[in-house]
Amino acid sequence: MLGKNNIPDVVSLFDSDAERSRRLSLIEHGWLLDFSRLPLTKERAQALERSLCDSGIDAAVQRLFAGEIVNPSECRPALHMALRAADPRRYPGADPNGELAGHRERFLALAQSLFSGASGLTDLVHVGIGGSDLGPRLVADALDQRDSAVRVHWLSTVDARRVGDLLESLDPATTGVVIASKSFSTEETLLHAARLKEWLGDRFPTQAWAATARPDSALAFGFKHDHVLIFPEWTGGRFSLWSSVGVSAAARLGRTRFEALLNGAELADARFANSDLPLSLARQVAVLMHFLRRDLDCPSLGVVAYDPRLALLGEFLQQLVMESLGKGVDLGDGTLDRPTSPLIFAGRGTDLQHSIFQALHQAPDSHPLMLVAALEPGHDRQQWHRVQLAHLLAQATAMARGRDDEKPYRRLPGNRPVMVLLAQRLDPQALGFLLASFEHAVFALSVLWNINPFDQWGVEEGKRLAANYKTALAEHDVLDFDAWLALSDRGMRD
Repeated sequence: MLGKNNIPDVVSLFDSDAERSRRLSLIEHGWLLDFSRLPLTKERAQALERSLCDSGIDAAVQRLFAGEIVNPSECRPALHMALRAADPRRYPGADPNGELAGHRERFLALAQSLFSGASGLTDLVHVGIGGSDLGPRLVADALDQRDSAVRVHWLSTVDARRVGDLLESLDPATTGVVIASKSFSTEETLLHAARLKEWLGDRFPTQAWAATARPDSALAFGFKHDHVLIFPEWTGGRFSLWSSVGVSAAARLGRTRFEALLNGAELADARFANSDLPLSLARQVAVLMHFLRRDLDCPSLGVVAYDPRLALLGEFLQQLVMESLGKGVDLGDGTLDRPTSPLIFAGRGTDLQHSIFQALHQAPDSHPLMLVAALEPGHDRQQWHRVQLAHLLAQATAMARGRDDEKPYRRLPGNRPVMVLLAQRLDPQALGFLLASFEHAVFALSVLWNINPFDQWGVEEGKRLAANYKTALAEHDVLDFDAWLALSDRGMRD
């Protein structure tokens, strides 16, 4: 029953339980999470559920939904659930002036105008980075039906060559711009914004919009008052998809589909908050990640898409999980002596099979995987889709079962932890439910680990140092290696 390092042997667990696949799986709102290939006994699975209950999760969820301070380092609540709620006033403190519904209506009306062609624009350039890019880009890519009147182009990383190539291919007379930045001070975003403002010229006031929590800064930059799409200051960047930051995705999908996405997320909120039912998808994901990180001491988790529509899910989860859970102190400022966030790596399944999967199968280290797909293809190439699903099943089986062979170089050790996450049909409501469930899984893990998932002081320190180095670099008309090494040395000694 026990394999290497006293870890249960998955093949033995299957042999001893004819119903293991059904017993160690969960079906909820169009999603199947199959965790039967994890080296997890039935008894340990039950103990993990109890540990989550004993962590105070129900009281913590009540505080979250009641608008209490759950981000103590910044003295803020986390009320992103109100952004997708049919009635935002249900969340205390989220909408004291009754403005959220109006803000939502403004960006959805704009999105529908772009989607339908009523705006007269054929292209939209969306500028944002981190949460102002990853969520909207994932949603647009996953749910795009190719029926919008406007094409959306995404700019995040500062890449002068790509921006130049993009603008050469576009007509400023028919191109709109969305600048998404909570603080409206993100340097990468403002560099893009200044270039696009110059490119649009006199058209900028009528063809550019800002999605921000700092309307004063957007107005100072040159945006018209009615082109500033406001969202609340308490909105965390990695939770901002549901706000006006999502306007470009909504322009690609249309208002109806984007509202279905919001509805799916609201269903996940209600499910996460209901402790009277068996574990929700969010809570189940949390205890499984806890098991992988703390029980098995696995430092990584691969999120691998076997449906191209979900190819960006792993990148989205990189930020959501690692920025939220990559902390070294607990809520009492005590130094943690146990691991927190795994390193999330991501990609497309059949691509990765021809690059990194060899190491995952046979190298000594074990890297858990979550393989993601949908049963219905969303296109008319059924055979192509079945090829993807066949490869998913093959890789999940090979990772978990391994292979014995008289030739050592052909042996696979197996017992590599694998989860499979499947949608029946990848539609807006299902995707909204999934993304919000992942958000709540991160919160549940933060309760288990007693950390703050809503701040990111490591990120802020990097920004501070970059500003110092930018000043130092400006002192040099020409950079050479000697100058570079001097700057590097000075930074390490200051």
